[in-house]
Amino acid sequence: MLHNPIYAGYYCWGRRQVQASRKIPGRASSGRVVRAVDEWLVMLPDRMPAYISVEQYEANLSRLAANRSTADTPGAPRSGSALLSGLLRCGLCGGHRMTVRYQTSGDTTASVVARHSYTCGYERANYGTGGMCQHITGPALDAYVTSQVMAALAPAALEVSVRAVEQTEAERAGLDRLWRQRLERAEHAADRARRQYQLTEPENRLVARTLESDWEAALADLDRLRREYDRFTTDRPRTLTPAERAAITARAADLPGLWNAPTTTQADRKELLRLLIQDITVAVVGVSELVDVTICWAGGHTTTGQAVRPVARLDQLSYYPRLISRVAELAAQGHSTRAIAEQLNTEGLRPPKRTDRFGRSQVLDLANQSGIRVKARRDRHAVLTNLGPDQWSATDLASQLNIPTATIYTWIHRKWITAHHAPDDLHWIITADAAELARLAELRDRPPGYYSRQRWTNPTPPDPGDTP
Repeated sequence: MLHNPIYAGYYCWGRRQVQASRKIPGRASSGRVVRAVDEWLVMLPDRMPAYISVEQYEANLSRLAANRSTADTPGAPRSGSALLSGLLRCGLCGGHRMTVRYQTSGDTTASVVARHSYTCGYERANYGTGGMCQHITGPALDAYVTSQVMAALAPAALEVSVRAVEQTEAERAGLDRLWRQRLERAEHAADRARRQYQLTEPENRLVARTLESDWEAALADLDRLRREYDRFTTDRPRTLTPAERAAITARAADLPGLWNAPTTTQADRKELLRLLIQDITVAVVGVSELVDVTICWAGGHTTTGQAVRPVARLDQLSYYPRLISRVAELAAQGHSTRAIAEQLNTEGLRPPKRTDRFGRSQVLDLANQSGIRVKARRDRHAVLTNLGPDQWSATDLASQLNIPTATIYTWIHRKWITAHHAPDDLHWIITADAAELARLAELRDRPPGYYSRQRWTNPTPPDPGDTP
């Protein structure tokens, strides 16, 4: 029924013709292939009983052709998180279709996460030569195309809401028509049972009782349908209320909310993209983070732009020379690593991957790689040099007690000493008077593993003078 023209009322001859190159010796029925419509020998419409209309038949053929993955069609939406599967074409090797690669991570079935990327390996797959043409991380490209789709649909939000209202009212009118048809059939059945009962001869008492019970059953069904129809018309009238129209208009205006709603499946998003976009051509600019994106919309309109993908190294960034010169300039002005990181973030510069903000450690690594001298500990001196009485930094207290600095941090973690964060939220300020220093010195003199052997459950250690 999907592709055979006889169900649409066509009489056809010559759909399957013999192709000599496909004949198998000894098998007379071999070699038959289905020809294109313009190659059929006979095709006469309205010659057979039709089960579906011609329009439905042609729509079926169009949908089957669109679902078939070929060089010209994206194919049916596949399962998976990749939104652009079937739509992407490589802009570096002649527009060949790009494929989706999934990489799973996680130890258990419940925690497995599939990360996808788009790759082009046409030359290697078809000719066995060359390497991968380009590789683009999937979520970054998906987010860029989604933003372009939302921007394109925003002007049509009002029209979408009007169409949604019209479609909803048409669906309600269709349901009302079905209910009226059910009522009409029930009324006809009750009237027919009444006429049969009235035409029965009085002498046929058994037949009369049977027909009377049938009439009563038909009347009961009719009464039940009328009550259900009244409830239906009360709950769902044929026309929408002003509140329902306002809700549909608001929902249509909030297209990003609809797109990201939990009820919107990934298959729905892919189907929408296939309705709006014909194909997408992407090309990575060198080895940088920039990706040239050309979107060919349904209808022929084309838009171009640049997406940003994660890269592995800082020197792959397109603005790497400007980044180095900016760090060197800020370091020459005496800024600390923290201040340099904040300035880079303010100017819109971003790291290559994993995060969208520079941190102190990243600035320090960049400076070390480039040979730039930065006052990395300026923040520490600014915060920890003007401490109050009986206040210590972790380094100074470790030097006073002649123990490693790591031991001080361990005591802070175990809450064995009193400490709080400095205003920069990067350093600790420890409060310890003379008595506290004496107690900490006795803690230091305990043999290694002393408290582990005692198995203390209290997070604070006992008084050093106590015995186990």
